[in-house]
Amino acid sequence: MGKVKTAIQGLDELIEGGYVENDVILITGGPGAGKTTFGIQYLVGGATAYNEPGVLVVMEETPARMIRDSWRFGWDIEKLVAQKKIKIIYANPFKYTKFAKTPEGSPLSVIASSKNIGEIFQQIQAEVNAIKAKRVFIDSITSLKLSTEPSEARYIVSEFIKNLEYLDCTTLMTSEIYSREAFSVEEYLSSGVIRLHVFRVGGSRVRAIEILKMRGVKHDETLHPYDIQEKGIVVHPTETVMNDEMSLFDTVGAK
Repeated sequence: MGKVKTAIQGLDELIEGGYVENDVILITGGPGAGKTTFGIQYLVGGATAYNEPGVLVVMEETPARMIRDSWRFGWDIEKLVAQKKIKIIYANPFKYTKFAKTPEGSPLSVIASSKNIGEIFQQIQAEVNAIKAKRVFIDSITSLKLSTEPSEARYIVSEFIKNLEYLDCTTLMTSEIYSREAFSVEEYLSSGVIRLHVFRVGGSRVRAIEILKMRGVKHDETLHPYDIQEKGIVVHPTETVMNDEMSLFDTVGAK
């Protein structure tokens, strides 16, 4: 099985060198944990360090805001778009909204979408083919679950993930959690699940990464601390976070 580098310092050491090629990996956590940063770092690292173009699918925030926030880490997404190393899809699940330019006026390849999962997937597939992408990041699929009918929400998410498996890409997607809830449908269907925890010990905030599953890979099952630093997320594979501390202080915060 081919391996795909995560572009997250310290993470590859916990999953035998990287994600399994063409798998769908779910990143979960609460607001403030760094899920979006995690996925953008995966795309930017792929485009700049490994010559692997990527597609960014934005379902909640606007692409302009994500581009702006990425400047904090020195990631020039607009430049990568201009170089055809990254494509952006604005896939608003609930309404059709045109979005053609960033506040700076730079044109991007941005597409709006209706809630129709078939349409969204066709857009993803078209942009993957356009730049021969090897990486996809979807932020986030939580909006796909906002349905009055739980069975309908499960069906939508299930069909979406199954379609992603047909892409010749390694896909990361995020999903919000607000407590230590039971496994969701997306966690069952994804090949890998990584959870980002944020909790307080005394007066300090501690971040910990947990690899819940990673099919085809012997992964580390220990909680390891991670930081959001000047150049992005850094995992500390030789350090651990105690389970008893997490059970007492976990607040599952994150983005």
